[in-house]
Amino acid sequence: MVRISELSDDLLLKILTFLPTNVAVSTSLLSKQWQFLWTWLPKLEYNEYDTSASSALSCRDFIDKNLPLHRAPVIESLLLRFRRSSLRKPETIKRWVGVAVSRFVRELSIWM
Repeated sequence: MVRISELSDDLLLKILTFLPTNVAVSTSLLSKQWQFLWTWLPKLEYNEYDTSASSALSCRDFIDKNLPLHRAPVIESLLLRFRRSSLRKPETIKRWVGVAVSRFVRELSIWM
């Protein structure tokens, strides 16, 4: 039997691609091996519709904290979906797009 800790980082990263971004980021708490693995994900999706109505600011804080930590030289796709006007501040969106552009984002979708 193979233990999950014995799997290669490439295989673990492949597994993380099937998880929502917020769940993939939370795996960084599992062990040192998983701590920064999510930062290499090629596709990121920050979807406010996945959060409760009371967590609009925490969604913005989550993106502010985690998007700049992304390490992959290229982001294949970045999806930002928001339903509340509190997250539609132009300077916030501009900062996130700046991070994406610095990682040579190939596909950028912003839904409001």
